[in-house]
Amino acid sequence: MNCEICGRRTESKLCILHEEARKNLLKNYEAWRRSMNVSWEEYLREIQQNPFAGIWAKEVAHHLLVSGSANEQEGLAKGTETNK
Repeated sequence: MNCEICGRRTESKLCILHEEARKNLLKNYEAWRRSMNVSWEEYLREIQQNPFAGIWAKEVAHHLLVSGSANEQEGLAKGTETNK
């Protein structure tokens, strides 16, 4: 199987680098939501434009938005609120 973003060989949908970036996006969303009052999709768009965001985070944000997986990831992001 290959990473859906970069094509690296992997055992899942994303390679280790992009999976770690996805986890970080999920983990950091709550802080952004509280401070900026943004939705999950707005957050992903902000990440894409943020000059301080890493390339892997930007690639994951873009992938989630264009692939339509942003909605299923949003549930995971919101679920992190209650898991803290």
